[in-house]
Amino acid sequence: MAKSEKISLKLLVDEKKNKVVLAEAGQDFVDVLFGLLTFPMGTIARLLEKHQKLPQILGCYKNLSRSVSDMAVDDFKTEACKSMLLSPKSSMEIHCRRLKLHIDDTQATMFYVCSKKHESDSSKYSNFYKSRCSCGSLMIYQIHVPEDEQVVDSLGNAEDVVFVSCRSSFILTDDLKVMLNSIDEIVKVLNGLGYPNINDLKEMLIDVGSEEVLSLLGNLFTSESALTSTFLMKQCMTTMLTLSPPPMFKTGRVEQGSGCHIKVFVGKLDRKILYAECSEDFIDSLLTFLVLPLESASSFFEDNTIIGCVKNLC
Repeated sequence: MAKSEKISLKLLVDEKKNKVVLAEAGQDFVDVLFGLLTFPMGTIARLLEKHQKLPQILGCYKNLSRSVSDMAVDDFKTEACKSMLLSPKSSMEIHCRRLKLHIDDTQATMFYVCSKKHESDSSKYSNFYKSRCSCGSLMIYQIHVPEDEQVVDSLGNAEDVVFVSCRSSFILTDDLKVMLNSIDEIVKVLNGLGYPNINDLKEMLIDVGSEEVLSLLGNLFTSESALTSTFLMKQCMTTMLTLSPPPMFKTGRVEQGSGCHIKVFVGKLDRKILYAECSEDFIDSLLTFLVLPLESASSFFEDNTIIGCVKNLC
């Protein structure tokens, strides 16, 4: 993606409240927005950590990813296991690379076979170096896989289409509800938000680049007004945690499904978990959070969990 790439976006702004009321967008911006849902959570945490303005978002995911990085290769079943946790792949990667603004800097997927498959020209391959083949050998020989073989499902016929129709235009609310653009829909939404007269709003045209998309990605989790936070406040909302001095603790045992147990140490005063001791089964389950795409991960969030605009986008 060229850094100079920009996407135009029209905002309807309440100047008195300094708030985005509505946005009008084309297919290219909505494609970028929906593309964020396909990013693995580990990738999102890494991108936001690299973005200087967003160091504290998804802190637990960042710690989880850093823990994987600090662990030795011998702590994993294979070297490929560590690689796939540090650089999780999206099943929609090849489609997302066609987005006008693609902020994922993960290395393009490469494909490997073992020595036996390399000699026999077998169709079995892995997209992680040193994966273990079914024959027991390591997959270390890189091969070329045509792009059409990498695509499981076609998402459209036009080259510039990724997720939505190029014939459509869209409206977005400040909390990222996306709808097809029409006069009736605009009037309905504005009336519902308390703006019966569109003349009360100022029209603002902006150019969206990769920096703005990164900020918008962070605001998905931390703001109920993602467009305002991104384009008017020029910042990402963050939640600061204040840690009290550690109280005296007691121990307890919590079961996590069949055959998976953890031993937790809980503060007597605030009932917060201080730390836990667990088996590799629980760690395996925990580390899978890094490879889950945002859309799948959001389905595990409880309704009362504060996750900004993610639910609306899904």
